[in-house]
Amino acid sequence: MKTNIKLLFTAVLLALYSGCSDDIIHKQPLDELAPATLLQTESGFRSALDGVYGLMKQDFNGYSFGIYTIPEAISDDLLASADPNDYSFDNSVESLYPLTYNSSTGGIEGFWRISYQAIYNVNTIIKQARSSSLKNKNTFLGEALGLRALLYYNLYRFYAPAYNTNKTALAVPYRFETDALLTIKPRNTTQEVIGYVLTDLKEAAALANNTVNSYRISKTAIYALMARVYHETADYKNAVLNANLALADGRYKLDNTLSALEKEWDKDESNEIIFRIRFEKTETGQTAALLAIPVYSSYPYSVSDDLLNLYDKNKDIRFTVYFKNHPLIKGSYYPKKQAGTRTTNAAAFDPGNIDLKLIRVPELYLILAESYLHENNNSAALTNLNKLRNARGLGDYSGNDLSSEILNERRRELAFEGFRFTDLKRLGLGFTRTDGTGLPADADRFALPIPQTEIDRSGLKPNPGY
Repeated sequence: MKTNIKLLFTAVLLALYSGCSDDIIHKQPLDELAPATLLQTESGFRSALDGVYGLMKQDFNGYSFGIYTIPEAISDDLLASADPNDYSFDNSVESLYPLTYNSSTGGIEGFWRISYQAIYNVNTIIKQARSSSLKNKNTFLGEALGLRALLYYNLYRFYAPAYNTNKTALAVPYRFETDALLTIKPRNTTQEVIGYVLTDLKEAAALANNTVNSYRISKTAIYALMARVYHETADYKNAVLNANLALADGRYKLDNTLSALEKEWDKDESNEIIFRIRFEKTETGQTAALLAIPVYSSYPYSVSDDLLNLYDKNKDIRFTVYFKNHPLIKGSYYPKKQAGTRTTNAAAFDPGNIDLKLIRVPELYLILAESYLHENNNSAALTNLNKLRNARGLGDYSGNDLSSEILNERRRELAFEGFRFTDLKRLGLGFTRTDGTGLPADADRFALPIPQTEIDRSGLKPNPGY
């Protein structure tokens, strides 16, 4: 039965992938309606922006799978199964986890392609909003700028070396609303891309509002994203400023009970979620199968012991929410965190969808803790660390190595959300898994390869090592 399901899924995935256009960056925007027609009303702007969020959840090999599985497969929190019957929906076990990915790897190409399709649509919205006479045009402009910044930040995060490692290294082409459809753009440097991202976010923060919910980019989400970018690039003063601005929004707060945390990851219900890509029950797909497929009885990944050993298994309410005993391997766990059941139909062998939770409250407390520490304010660093620890069932930290504990808490809280990959890069750390695979700190493979389809068509320079 499992083999038949696997073959059927593989056939569907290949059919979808083979039908994808090679036209990655220069995708015709906004479907069938011309922008000048659609973007004349506020409802038109709303529809166009919602269409961008829709793009971000398309395609088995696109954004919705890649945003988590690409970075998680290239880190040390997971161990791949040696059982040939265990498979991942996006084939991450086949090339990403073994670190054999190249410029033709499907998920790497798909993430790039969907990202640039979404960016072109956002750029069209930005251009129209700047010249619009509608009363609320600035609200839509702010949301669009925030979306563009998010999309480009994640492209930088995947396809470029860390900013702190090499500011002059090539990153990705940053396209603006003034660029012609067929204009070939060279790759910008990491410093340039981060600068453009922050410029977009600053303008967005001045324009956006908080009338929207967590399904759309709000002013609070923009502050939180700005805190993330400043934190990653070691501008800790601005990281503190923007994290506190985001936390000032009373709509969002830490969950502090087991039942609340279970609802966040099993049912997508939580006040911790500042921004997410929302999936309705009626939408087909298998985002709940990102890292584990319990409904299909396939377990492509188990959890590494060094991650498990960071938790107090008796006190930490995250342990039973994030992990579950492997049914076939005694003493082993699989990553349960991304296997929600809100839309699951087990009888039909359908893992269903979960919301892609891209910005959450706990990250802000971790940003504050690390940033305050670097600003020599140990008291504030400890206070913010303890707020998160207490919410997760742990007492105040009483050890002597606050710096290491903050990084350990990042790994505990943000497991399987793609942050470990980014932290390894920004901190200049390599990793070695227990199966012997891994990457040294200065490995070229921390920057993913530019897709071959893009190199062939646009003449972009490949990343080193590919």
